[in-house]
Amino acid sequence: MFSQAGPTDHAIRRMAAEVGRAFGADMVGVYLVDERRERLLPSAGYHVPRELLAFFTERPLVLEHFPALLPAWKEGRSVASSDVHADPRFDSEWARALPSHSLLFAPTMAHGQAVGGLFLVWWHTGRVFSPPEIRLIEGVAAQVGLAMENADLARQTQSKLAETEALLSVTRAVSTTLDVQGLVRHFLRQVAHTFDADTVGLWMLDETGQWLTPLAGYRVPAEWLGALRDVRLSLTGHGLYEEASRTKRPVFTADAANDPRLPPVIRERAPHRTQLFVPVVAKDRMIGGFAVVWAARVREFSAGDLALMEAIASQAGVAIENARLFEENRRRVEELSVLHELSRAVTGQLDRAALLDALRGQLARVVDVRNMVVVLRADDADEFEVALRLIDGEVDEGEPRRYPSSGVGLMAPVLESGRPLRTDDYGAECSRRGLKPVPLSEQLRHWLGVPLSARDRVLGMLALRSAERPFTAGEESLLVNIAHLTALALSSVRLYTERTRAYGELAAAQDQLVRTEKLRALGEMASGVAHDFNNLLASVLGRAQLLLRRVQEPQLRQWLQVIERAALDGAQTVRRLQEFTRIRRDQPLVPLDINQVVRGALDITELRWKEEPTSRGIALEVRTALGQVPAVRGDAAELREAMTNLILNALDAMPDGGTLTLTTALVDERVEVVVADTGVGMAPEVREKVFDPFFTTKGPQGTGLGLSMTYGIVSRHGGSIAVESEPGQGSTFRLSFPRGSDVQPAPPGPAPSAPAVRALRCLVVDDEPPVRAVLGDILESAGHSVVTLGDGAEAIARFAAETFDLVVTDLAMPRVSGWQVARAVKQAAPQVPVFLVTGFGVELSAEERRAHGVDLVLVKPLQIQEILDAVADVARTQPPR
Repeated sequence: MFSQAGPTDHAIRRMAAEVGRAFGADMVGVYLVDERRERLLPSAGYHVPRELLAFFTERPLVLEHFPALLPAWKEGRSVASSDVHADPRFDSEWARALPSHSLLFAPTMAHGQAVGGLFLVWWHTGRVFSPPEIRLIEGVAAQVGLAMENADLARQTQSKLAETEALLSVTRAVSTTLDVQGLVRHFLRQVAHTFDADTVGLWMLDETGQWLTPLAGYRVPAEWLGALRDVRLSLTGHGLYEEASRTKRPVFTADAANDPRLPPVIRERAPHRTQLFVPVVAKDRMIGGFAVVWAARVREFSAGDLALMEAIASQAGVAIENARLFEENRRRVEELSVLHELSRAVTGQLDRAALLDALRGQLARVVDVRNMVVVLRADDADEFEVALRLIDGEVDEGEPRRYPSSGVGLMAPVLESGRPLRTDDYGAECSRRGLKPVPLSEQLRHWLGVPLSARDRVLGMLALRSAERPFTAGEESLLVNIAHLTALALSSVRLYTERTRAYGELAAAQDQLVRTEKLRALGEMASGVAHDFNNLLASVLGRAQLLLRRVQEPQLRQWLQVIERAALDGAQTVRRLQEFTRIRRDQPLVPLDINQVVRGALDITELRWKEEPTSRGIALEVRTALGQVPAVRGDAAELREAMTNLILNALDAMPDGGTLTLTTALVDERVEVVVADTGVGMAPEVREKVFDPFFTTKGPQGTGLGLSMTYGIVSRHGGSIAVESEPGQGSTFRLSFPRGSDVQPAPPGPAPSAPAVRALRCLVVDDEPPVRAVLGDILESAGHSVVTLGDGAEAIARFAAETFDLVVTDLAMPRVSGWQVARAVKQAAPQVPVFLVTGFGVELSAEERRAHGVDLVLVKPLQIQEILDAVADVARTQPPR
């Protein structure tokens, strides 16, 4: 049988079957001795009951537990027992695990030395063994011993071959790749297959040199993955690993559940039977270790097993160290490349969004940026705004967008100290510092934040977050360098933005100055035209009204009324000319509610924004957001007219419907009114000319004076107006006014009873004969005595020589002006009223009139009733001289 070709293991199994049949045995077991010659290990069997298979395969026979059997085995003598349970020569614990039986044992010998044994079992007691049977079994055992020696030699050869192949496989992997992950996978797979292990894991030493952390695993049960992810093994507090670190030799346990050298966390989260831990050493320094696990089996290790495992671990140490050095070198090159590319990308880059996009792209080459945030110091507050936030690799635009500079999350100590901060437990670090964690960061425990500092000033912070792995010191150092480069670029962006804004404000101021100067020049021209026209109209209107008092014939009165109406319309035209040139100063400015002005303008234009669009089937929405604002000093009618102009312009810009929004607010201690539409917008060239007089985009139906008048009204109130508009994006007009007094003017007192009108002696001074004559005729028609003069100096001399109750003087006269006449009259007789008759009337403020001693301004063209009423007031209130 043993001389036939084929594997020796097969021959031994056939031999066991033949022996069993020859002796009529119920079961046969063939055992080999281990290397230490302390135990018999099962090799083959015949008719082994299924329920006892695990017992025999997992329980070697420890020879010292069979004291009567050991000498016979060493001497090559057979041992027979008719009832093993009652035989003291056998291990009672081992025997009781089996049913009652009879047994015949014969040592297998080779060259005079026991190399194993044959066990023949009958599942009943009382079997008697004859001397011939004993001699026969001993002869068979001798033959089996030689065969087993050959089998052992073949097994050793096969084992050596397997060891050699394993080492060659490892060596080839080491010599063909520097990919750490690929090498680790290969080592784990090789260890698992070589030693028939259930699970293999590689643990690496952390930066402190005191703890082992899991790096990779092979055949790791699913329930272990999450349980072991955060486990750390101590080299000072956990005995098994401490011994391995100290000796740099393999250490194992065959009873992991009860071995105190293992930490409880391993026993609880990853229960198993046998563990072999083999240190991975590089340059005589332990850098990690293989944890080889058998879940339910007791695994025995020969010297060859341990030597092979040490050889594989040694190769792993060299490979991992070489790969680490290569990876570190590659990473250094990549980091330098990132710094170089980022430097090129941000050099000359003056757009913040593009700069942050370049930062994101370059950072992704060297670190995990799936969860990243960049916060920058806000310009207008002691806060930091989110400039870029990534959540799971996607840009997040959600709230919050601003954070206070202190007290919130770990950004606070980074911003305050200007130093980086790295932690593997974000929540615990916040608690330790007494800070409120940011909810978005609290979900990811690993956190690294570095300041964005430039020129000794912290501009903001760059932070990375991760749930999978901690950040390293190398990544922190790299991020500090990148942050410094980014901060310099952001500082340049900020300076450029501020300079651009300053240039924009300067350009706007220049445009305002040019526009103001243009209107001033136009105003001077309009002032002269208004004066000349008013003088002409004064003569026409005065004569027409005098005739209307005397003529009774209907046709003539009708013609005179046409002349009067034409003169009054001409006067109104002159006033409109003065409106858009910002020279009217006759209206008093009083505290008023700007919100009420806005509501009034909306009431006036309601037909345009409500009734008309509805009748045409157009959707036009008006929104208001009127805030709590202080009063402004102004003229309600003029401001209402300005608002009406802006509303109508906005409606004209939305022929197909849209949204008109009016808001008021207090901005930088000024009252701001905003009129915004969603209409067609304006091109830059139109926007620049929008306030110019006579400029219109509405064709023949537009006068080009609406926004010019609005500009004049706003300017006259000490305010400013600006427009923001782009084609297709609508337009926004911003009006800004200084705060006015909240004190309302005192109500006027009760009017005194009117005494009877008496005749006055009046002095009239005007260099225009027609106007002088009209004034004289009007006063004489009311029964007053009148002296008319055409020269101011002559009038002053006449007043000094004679007594007059009233002086009426023109303003613009050659040699001596009306101001001089008024001052001279007041110096001589302060109680005598002085009326100023002028074509510049709406250009004169109340302060100017009082400063020059003028009691009343009569605006040309004169209306008879206005003059007579004013003179009657003097007659009633002034005592006779």
